[in-house]
This record gives sequence, structure tokens and C-alpha cells, in this order.
Amino acid sequence: MMDELYILQITLEMGFGGGSECVAYELHRAWLSLGLDARALTSLATESEARQGVTFVTPWLACCDLRSRFRHLATLIAVPLFTLAASWSVSRSRGSRIVVSHGDALLGDVCVVHAVNKASLAAKWGAGYYGWLLNPSNLWIAWRDWWMLGGGRYQRVVAISERVRRQLKEHYNVPDERIVTIPNGINLARFTPANAISRAEVRREFGLAKDVPLVLFVGNQFRLKGLEFAIRSLAEMNTEAVLLVVGGDKQAPFKRLAEELGLGERVIFAGARSDLPRIYPAADALVLPTLYETFALVCLEAMASGLPVLACPVGGIEDYLVHDVNGFHINRDAADIAARLDLLLSDPSLSARIRERGLATAQNYAWEKIAAQYLNMFDELIAERTQNSHGLISPGSGI
Repeated sequence: MMDELYILQITLEMGFGGGSECVAYELHRAWLSLGLDARALTSLATESEARQGVTFVTPWLACCDLRSRFRHLATLIAVPLFTLAASWSVSRSRGSRIVVSHGDALLGDVCVVHAVNKASLAAKWGAGYYGWLLNPSNLWIAWRDWWMLGGGRYQRVVAISERVRRQLKEHYNVPDERIVTIPNGINLARFTPANAISRAEVRREFGLAKDVPLVLFVGNQFRLKGLEFAIRSLAEMNTEAVLLVVGGDKQAPFKRLAEELGLGERVIFAGARSDLPRIYPAADALVLPTLYETFALVCLEAMASGLPVLACPVGGIEDYLVHDVNGFHINRDAADIAARLDLLLSDPSLSARIRERGLATAQNYAWEKIAAQYLNMFDELIAERTQNSHGLISPGSGI
């Protein structure tokens, strides 16, 4: 039945940047590879490989750097403008289709929820993080989410984890029958143990000997992701490990912390990187003492790269990381993290077992399998439409 219509994704950005833009890009590629009529509305596509069917809406918004020090202001400008422009474009388009919004359109058939902002802010408030109060874009997000999620305007809402599913019901009263849990996927061609061929080269780049234990931290919001606890754990460890920090956030407070602990030479700040596939295999473990997540794709990327993962069991992480089976659960506590790392780094057989089972877990999240789950959901939507005696569509549909 998919031959009779096309799939139209709405996303502000598409590419390997991470988050929703990566999900939209990988789904688009997967559907194109199946010979489907896949299209997308976006303002920026960073990769040229899969631009077939892509239409650019307000492309000038690409000049708003959403990762700069003024990202909050840029987001307040770019996100609402793109959402309104894309929604207008969808309302004027014609043809039989299924419209999939990644939170960037006010109408459609399917809304993919990558994060429940209300739940995220509640977690930050409970942990004493109040910086978000100064972020004006939260006002727009609050209204947008009320409109999209609280108004029953979509036939299906995709939750990327069971935690997100519960949060959608708790915060927006989305009926359970409208929610479909479909996790994010992993590009197994990009993230693979075969990239270990660059291990020595990457280590030389950071001035590390081949036998130095290297722990990796990946994340853009250092405080939320728990970088402080990762740094403090080095001081608690028996193993003389080095911490490599990858991500774009303010480094100064954490550099001062490392210096105060006498760890200045053992904490390396690499900044934001686009070559994570080659960096993962250069490390010996990934640590993520995060406060809030909805899926934490970096953990799966690390698993697919053959890297043992230690992470807090929050959000989607708890859906796929099983303690002492394919990784380790940790607390936001330096002593706990240090003990787990010491155990892992001192036991080659344990590390090998965790690596092997992590690789097996990652195989279940290949994008081809995730894209197929979306197609099954689309078939259900099509069946519901054909059951309508006059071919009418429920309110909020993109048709």
C-alpha cells in the first residue's frame, strides 16, 4: 500500500549532527534504499548523499548557528520561523502522503517525540539546575508541545523510549493507543569495531601512548551529562586513566576542577567533533553519568564501535543497557564510577565480554530494522483511512 503515497518528513536540519536531524536523515536514507517515495522539508541538509526528495524551506535560517554561545537566541528565532513556514508548506501541498514531523510542524499524521521538555525541565529543577529559566526558547517549546501533543492533532505519536511513552501520558495525557514506541537506530556502517584501525592515529593526535587507559565522555551539556562526576572519578581510581571529553560546551569550569584535583594533564578537552566513528574505538570505555536522557544515542554508537559503556539508567538507556551484561549502570557519584572503571579496566576478560554483548545489542538497532517499524505503523494508518466510509481523515491529519 505504500506504493500509493509518499512519506514526507519535516525537520529543521538533516545530517549526522546528532539528535533528531540524524534520525530524520537515516530514516530518509533507509526509505530511499527500499525504493519508496521519501521526501523531506528542511532548512539545512549537511550531507549530500541523500538529498533526493529534499525541499529546502527558509534555507537562510542555516546562518543561525544553533550550537554557538548565542544558541538560545538563535533557537528562539530559527525554530518558530521554520515551524510556521514548514506547516504552511504542508498545508498547501497536494497528493496522498504520510506527514512525519520531528517536532517541527504544527500539523501532520505522525509526531516523533525526541524529548519531553516538561520532564527534562522537571529533572533539572529537582537537581538544582536553574539556568534554563534564562532560555527564552522554552516559552516557544512549551506552547508548541501543548499544541502538538496536548491537542490530539496527530494520529500517532512516536516515543523513542518507554520512558518517553510514560512522560507523554503523564504530562500531556496522550492516549496510550496513539503512542507507538520506536527507538532510534544506529548506522552500523559508520560505527563499527573496524574503525579500530585508526586507534593508534587518534591516540597520537591527543598525545597518548597506546597502552594508556582512555575513558571517553561525549555530550554537549557538560553539567547535565555529569562531566563533573566523570572528572572526579579519576581522582578516586586506582587505575591511572585519562579522560577524553568530546562536546561543545563551556570548558573553563571543568578545566579548573581538573586543575584543583591535580588532574590537569589527565583530562583532555577535544571540543565538538565530527569524527566520533574513529574516536570511539581509540578509547577503552565510555562513561555517561547523565541526569536526563530520552535515548542517549552515544551509548549505542559506543557499543556498535566495540566500546564498553557505563551510564546512568535513565531515559532510553534503561531500555537497552543491562547492568553487568552488556554494560554497567552507574550513579552520579565519583566513587561509584571509579569502582566500576577500575573493575572493567583491570579485567580483560570482563571487558571482552561486555564488548561482545554490546556489539550484539547494537545489531538490533540497525536503521533498516527501525525504518521497517515505521513502515508497519504507516500500514496501520493506511488501514484506518480505508475503513473510513467516505475516505475522510481524522482532524490533524496531514492528508
